[in-house]
Amino acid sequence: MTGMLGSGIAIARPVFDVEARLIVGFHDRFLAGEACVPQTGSPDVWQWIEANHRSNSALWREEDKARRTDLPDAQIVGCKRSIDALNQRRNDAVEALDNCILLALGQLDGEANGRQSSETAGAMVDRLSILALKIHHMRLQTQRQDVDEAHVQRCADKLATLITQRNDLAACFDRLLWEARCGAAHFKTYRQFKMYNDPSTNPELYGRRDRTSGNAAAGAVDVLIPTCDRPAALAVTLTSLFAQSHPDLRIVISDQGEVRRVDEAAEVTAVRRLLVAKGCDVEVHRHLPRRGLAEQRHFLLAQARAPHVLFLDDDVVLEPDLVARLLKAIREQDCGFVGSALIGMSHAGDNRPQQQRIEFWDGPVEPEEIAPGSAAWERHHLHSAANLYHVQNRLGLRPEDQRLYRVAWVGGCVLFDTEKLRAAGGFDFWDELPAEHCGEDVYAQLQVMARYGGCGVIPSGAYHQELPTTIPHREVDAPFALCRGGAAT
Repeated sequence: MTGMLGSGIAIARPVFDVEARLIVGFHDRFLAGEACVPQTGSPDVWQWIEANHRSNSALWREEDKARRTDLPDAQIVGCKRSIDALNQRRNDAVEALDNCILLALGQLDGEANGRQSSETAGAMVDRLSILALKIHHMRLQTQRQDVDEAHVQRCADKLATLITQRNDLAACFDRLLWEARCGAAHFKTYRQFKMYNDPSTNPELYGRRDRTSGNAAAGAVDVLIPTCDRPAALAVTLTSLFAQSHPDLRIVISDQGEVRRVDEAAEVTAVRRLLVAKGCDVEVHRHLPRRGLAEQRHFLLAQARAPHVLFLDDDVVLEPDLVARLLKAIREQDCGFVGSALIGMSHAGDNRPQQQRIEFWDGPVEPEEIAPGSAAWERHHLHSAANLYHVQNRLGLRPEDQRLYRVAWVGGCVLFDTEKLRAAGGFDFWDELPAEHCGEDVYAQLQVMARYGGCGVIPSGAYHQELPTTIPHREVDAPFALCRGGAAT
């Protein structure tokens, strides 16, 4: 294939495997429920095209929901936080896509020739994604049966304009990549640096921390507990929270029980009264229908007000000093999360030295990118059975000797910096998973760890009640389903 440059000289047009027609086709199929990535070109490029379109699609839904007037304020606040997180993921995908394309062009680090385009290829893909959403939803308006003909005609006219705009943009995209391959044009990756999503650069966030650093609010912890038809186990967990030495706790429970309301169980009511008498607020939210644990955690995070949130399973027993130890560690390290892995004491006699390798943080906790199936992923074996219990006993560690170590993830008892969890996306990916899934907490931790770092504490101080799981169907494992073989996106 040949083309013409401004000089009028005919040149061979180089082949580039990311063409606008393929991107447009993928965007439309995705919105039609046929999310099939083209089997052509670099898989890395298509990974980020898909991640960008997923984020824009979720943004569209959240923006629609945020404009409802019949929802509680807490849900609108949750929408706003989801919008901020999704915008961050959308822009991260654009930057990663630009890097992939520039790498394929051989222009990632070197000097490029030709005119400089102020708009990047990734930004064009982002605009194509948004136009696909507008076209999809405007077309739906033209198919409505509950509106008058004038409405249908107005939307049909707008639809025609949107299609023309997308065709124009698609041609510009192809031309930019063609000229970039020929050396007639170039572009650079532009960093967005969304300051409002960064707790260290948003004055409303770091200013609040400065204002509260000397009083009790800085030590406030919201304990977020998802539960489903396990009132006895929940009562035990709440009892161990009643015994905590840290005084400033607020407990928020999301109940999705289908057999019985948890706030009607006598054992839960008894402990709740004790907690309230101690000055601890306890909120029980009836949150149905069940749409998966990721959505339940997303709901819980939307209720959070404290600088730190402790996501706690409903079948955990905590030693009395554990919340205070976790809070001390996360403050000292200023990282994204600190977890206390659950120990199954039925395995106290089951010593597995081959699974007891531990990697200590001897310096400050730093961000790490952990990919499912990688060498670092194997760290999770340390948290099986009672391995951590055997390690802490062998090393003679006491709570006052607490040490931090590298993790792949921590299950059941994890303290997050609230704003960092939200900035990393929280659990806003919930609608990308079927209701039956597992590993949603793992995926959220991978995202936080990649940006802010995370660690485990030893000795642990958290014990599993070892009840049967409430998630029997575990075929969809969130980190594998969403990371697609790479680091968390």
